[in-house]
Amino acid sequence: MLQVSKYILPAIAITHEELLTTYLPGDHYKPSVPDFEQQTTLRHLDEEIHRENIYFSISLVENRIVHCNGVARWLGYADSDFSLRDYLEIIHPAHAAVEGYYSLALLELFMHNEISLRFMQPVCATIIALKHKNGKYICCKRECAPFQLTKENRMTEYLCYFNVIKEFSNEIYHTRLYPGSEHSIYTAEKLLALVRKKFTDHTDFSMQESRILKRYAQQKNCTSEMIGKAFKIEKTTVNTYNKRILKKAEAFSQQRFGTAKEASLYFKKVGLI
Repeated sequence: MLQVSKYILPAIAITHEELLTTYLPGDHYKPSVPDFEQQTTLRHLDEEIHRENIYFSISLVENRIVHCNGVARWLGYADSDFSLRDYLEIIHPAHAAVEGYYSLALLELFMHNEISLRFMQPVCATIIALKHKNGKYICCKRECAPFQLTKENRMTEYLCYFNVIKEFSNEIYHTRLYPGSEHSIYTAEKLLALVRKKFTDHTDFSMQESRILKRYAQQKNCTSEMIGKAFKIEKTTVNTYNKRILKKAEAFSQQRFGTAKEASLYFKKVGLI
């Protein structure tokens, strides 16, 4: 049975703590998107549910799901009872581990107005696996878009729109920003830099283990001998680090690796190093 390992620091929980200090429940946020415009959008989305689509909106101020449809039909959970906690718990453990770092980095970009925000204009797309009530994981493409903004163009609610792709078969978590301005490339690079910083700041890998992971990922033909020379440590010590890296990487990713080098390439692919 897959379960979140002790090696996975709760980056999603960190994100929620950040939200609590960013959006204070007592504050009043004047919405700029009229209710009728939201309701019209929801009706259009409802008409697409039969096409293997799911959606729900999340209030950043209240930290909860507000509108929801398609979850019952395509994942087996009641739409009326589906909560944010339920959502977080059905994300595949390996994807949940990476998702937290991206969520935290995206939140920081939003707070500093570094991503252009417009009502229902998708900001990013993600390949993510969700657990069906029958126990199987489903691979989905998720798009996230602002669903409510303040008059100062601050996002207070966003909509997650999922398209069911197929049964999950170990696809790697992947998030990309949609081009939204002439600074899109810079913003995408900044997102990755933030994700890597969050991973460095909130990870169970020791400083030396992280340095070794990065060296393996950065140098194509890097070997244990080269690691020993680079960091001036004995071969037996390198082997000990490699074993620790493998154990933590496999717990994090929920998959097996033959070597620490293979593990480093995984972390590189998901953008964490």
